[in-house]
Amino acid sequence: MDPLSSGRALFFYALLALGLALMASGGYVQAKARLANHLIEDAWQQALAEPQSQVRPWFYADTYVVAQLDFPIHQQKLTVLSGASGRNLAFGPGHLLASGELGDSAEKGVLIAGHNDTHFSFLQHVQVGERFAMQTQDGRWQHFQITNLQVIDEKDIGFLARPGLYLSTCYPFYALAADTPWRWLVEAQPVPALYVAQLSGPSRIF
Repeated sequence: MDPLSSGRALFFYALLALGLALMASGGYVQAKARLANHLIEDAWQQALAEPQSQVRPWFYADTYVVAQLDFPIHQQKLTVLSGASGRNLAFGPGHLLASGELGDSAEKGVLIAGHNDTHFSFLQHVQVGERFAMQTQDGRWQHFQITNLQVIDEKDIGFLARPGLYLSTCYPFYALAADTPWRWLVEAQPVPALYVAQLSGPSRIF
C-alpha cells in the first residue's frame, strides 16, 4: 500500500472511531436522562405517601421532589425539584426557594424555572386562558389559568411581589447563545374551587 493510500485509511479509521465514540457518549447521556426521569417519578410517588419527608431522587442528590405540574393540553407532566440551581434544572423544573411557598401563591409570587430546550420547551406554545394543575406533596391539587405572557430582563424580579404562580425559562427559545439576558415569563392565577368542582381529575380539560 502506497503512503497516500495508507494515510487515507488511517484517516478513515480515525473518523470511524471518533463517530463511534460520539454515538456511545450520546447513548450514555440519553440513558442517564431516562434513568433520572424514572428515579424522579418514583421519588414523587414516595413523597406523596410520606408528605412530611424530603424525598431525594437518588441518595447523593442535593435536592428533593416538591410538586408536580400537569399540562393536559400539551401532554406534559413534570415533577418539580426544590431549588432552581443549574444542577437541578438539568433534571427538571426547580422551585426558586427565594420566592413564595408552593401551594400558597395568594400572598407572594411563586416561581418555577426550567430549561427552554428540555422540560420547559413547550412553554413557547402555551396561550393566555389555558389551564393546568399543580399537585403538592400533601396530595392537594390546585388549578391555575394562564393570565399573561411576557418577555422580561433576567434581573427583573419585581413580579414576585404580586401573588400568582410564575413559570420562567430563557428566551428566545431558538437562540444560538446559551446564556441570554431575557426570560419568557408565564403568569398564572388560581382558579376558584367553584369552577373546578366535580372534575374527574387533574388531567381533565376544563
